Parts: sequence; C-alpha cells; structure tokens
Amino acid sequence: MTVKFWPTAVPGDSELRSLSLRMSLWVGLIAYGIYILALEFTAESGFLVPFLLLCAGLHGLALISYYLDKPLFAATWMVLVFLFCFTIMNLFGFTRMQSAEYYFLLIPALIFMVLPPERREWQNTLLTLTLALLTLVFIVPEPAEPWFVMSEDAYRRFKWLDLVVCFIGMAVVCRYFIYRLMHQRNQLERLALTDALTGLPNRHGLMRQLATWYNQGQPFAVYLLDVDEMRAINRRHGHEIGDTLMRKLAQRLRADIDELALIARVGADQFVIAVEAMTDEDVTLSLARRIQSSASRMAFDLGGRAERIEVSIGTTLSLDREEPQALLARLGQALRQARDKADRVHLMPAQADVAEGVSAEPSSAPLATRP
Repeated sequence: MTVKFWPTAVPGDSELRSLSLRMSLWVGLIAYGIYILALEFTAESGFLVPFLLLCAGLHGLALISYYLDKPLFAATWMVLVFLFCFTIMNLFGFTRMQSAEYYFLLIPALIFMVLPPERREWQNTLLTLTLALLTLVFIVPEPAEPWFVMSEDAYRRFKWLDLVVCFIGMAVVCRYFIYRLMHQRNQLERLALTDALTGLPNRHGLMRQLATWYNQGQPFAVYLLDVDEMRAINRRHGHEIGDTLMRKLAQRLRADIDELALIARVGADQFVIAVEAMTDEDVTLSLARRIQSSASRMAFDLGGRAERIEVSIGTTLSLDREEPQALLARLGQALRQARDKADRVHLMPAQADVAEGVSAEPSSAPLATRP
C-alpha cells in the first residue's frame, strides 16, 4: 500500500486545507522530537528538554483533535502552542545572540494554511497575537540565566538543524500555496468553459473539445438543437421559467443521450451535441431523431405548469483537416433547413472540398440565427 502525503490531482479548498493541517501537525510533532533527541546529547540542556516535552504533549492534543474530526480546534490549538513555544524559548531559553526569532515568520503562513477563510476574525486575532509576542521578544531584556547556553560548535550545529526544520516547514507552506494557485486557476478555467445556467460546457468548452478531436484525427458528428418558440415561452411565463426549462432540458439530454456524447449550451435556446467516432450518415440521422424525441416526448414540469416543447435539429459530420468555421457554418445551415421541414430534422452532407491544413482553433462565428 502506497501512502501519499499529497494528491497527484489538484484538491479542492477544503481537502487542501485538511491535507495542510495534517501535514503541519505531523511535521511539528516530528520537529519537537528531533530537537528533544538533539538536546539529549547535550549535557547542559537544562530546562529546555522538559519544556519541549511539554510543548510536544500540548501539540499532541491538536493532533488527537484532528483525528476526532475537530479540525478548527486542532488548527487554532496548534498555532497557539507554536506561539507559546517560540515565545518562551526566546524569552528564557537562549541568550540574545543565540535566540531564534525567525521561527515567528512561519506563523502567518501557517495561519492562512490551516484556518478557513470564513474564520477571518480568528486569522486576524492570531496574526495580531503573533505580532504582539514577537514585539515582546525584542523588547524584553535578555534573561540573566538562560535555560540553555550553547558553545560555538553546538550553536553552529543547532543552526544547521534550524535550517533543516525551517526548510521542511517552508516546503509544506510552498506546496500549499502552489496547490492553492493551481486550484484557483482550474476554477477560473472551469468558469470560463462552463455555462452558468445549466452546468454544461459553453461554446468555448465545446470548441476546445472539438479542437482536440480535430488534432487527434478523430471523426465526429455534431447536432445543433434549437428550441422552437422559445421567445413565445419567455413572453408567456417570464425569463425565470424559461431558464428553468433550459435547466430541465439539459438534465434530460444528459440522462437520455449516450454518456460519451459531449453536450454544450451555445446560445439562449441552442444546444450542441457532439459524438466522436461517428462516420455513418444513417446512424447520425437516427441519433438526431432520438435526441428530438428525448426533448419533445413529454412535457416539462415548470413549477406547477407543464410545458411541452418542439425542437429543430441540424446535424453534420466532420471532415479531416477542415476549418472549424466551415463545420459550424454547415451546422448552422443544416439547422436552418431543418426549420423548414415537417419533421424538423436535417442532415447536411459533408463537402470534401473544404480548406485543408488549417489548425483547429475555436471560432467565434454564430452557429445559427432565427429568421
């Protein structure tokens, strides 16, 4: 069994915070243990070892709280124990020349790592406390009898140990913020590629997937579905009911169409369905009629009122090395011809004389407009 301290995929905010808290708790406990063992080999450790044992025990309470599903208490308690430890050690543990105020620099990053943003007042309180204690360390006079006075050689060895511990701590902090930036980037990218109303891919998300299929040489079929008389529905019931209808139609399409199909909302009342590895016109036309049946077979419940809709569907097949604008123009033409037919479905045959050698970049041309 392989234990992964960090996931390979970018985690969400809550998962990332939980991972960071768990890592910080274990790294902190290990750091206490390393310092205690190092001091045990120093004959003149004085009160410092018992004090670090006390801090390690208090830190252990935070670790136990985390595994008892009390992450907020665990995070707050861990930060308070660190502040207590750093303050007492710098006030009483060392001479002024051998003090370690730089450990306080880890606290602000730790606070933002392990405390959720909705606890902003807690974050501000702990940051204020950190600044106050750091100020106290600088203004309080050096202790007359420090707990631990190191020789020059011991001082250099402990500074190397400090460097290693700080490096591990900063590695955890940097990993957190890297994941946080990646997560925010993914969120922005997802918002840019997703239709806010239905949760389906929007036009940009659709074109990204079509570009991928083009560049892979994968044939596919595309269907442009248009809800007939949508403007009349909005006039009769209002745009809020129209939005509800679009959401329910999107849910029905996702439930009834092959899960391998890509469904995108590309206009106020238009959807595109793309199905890869499809080359047969008869199969393509059959699926178009199935999509039409799915959308029209029964009325939609729109909060106390039922509304049955009719849809027009234009469809076409992709060609190798064709320009995406040519595909979209052909698809829009197929929909316009479908509106004039009795069954409201039309397949536009692919033309072999399209431009070749053009890369598949997203197009901003409209798919189809109403007459």
